[in-house]
Amino acid sequence: MPVLIERIRPNFLWNKPHFTNLVTSEGGKTLHLSGLVSATIEGELVAPGDLSAQMAYVYDTIRRSLKLGGATPADVVRQRVFVVDLKPSDRPAIMKAMMDFYGDDKSASSTCVGVSALLLKGALVEIDVTAVVDA
Repeated sequence: MPVLIERIRPNFLWNKPHFTNLVTSEGGKTLHLSGLVSATIEGELVAPGDLSAQMAYVYDTIRRSLKLGGATPADVVRQRVFVVDLKPSDRPAIMKAMMDFYGDDKSASSTCVGVSALLLKGALVEIDVTAVVDA
């Protein structure tokens, strides 16, 4: 069954360029990707202390993982982003990483939450996504 994904930016909400407030999907197969951190296959931290570099690494890993299920960033309908010690000054780095991953018009609905720590020491960000593709 073909999938239909609709991205809606209600005019009564603060619409930001790096995510979409409301995403609907119909039909297809749903992929749920667990939260990923900036770590090698051996569990070694990548880019210690650098939120931008860690986010880029995580989004690259997400892209590679989605491909295994036949998906691309354009198929992602939901993401959750957890950032250690989140501050308003982190917004530009977060926005850039999302824009680089999704491009201009295929962003997912999104929640960004500040947390005190993640399970991998030194990890600054963890991201999980849900995607929908043709069945």
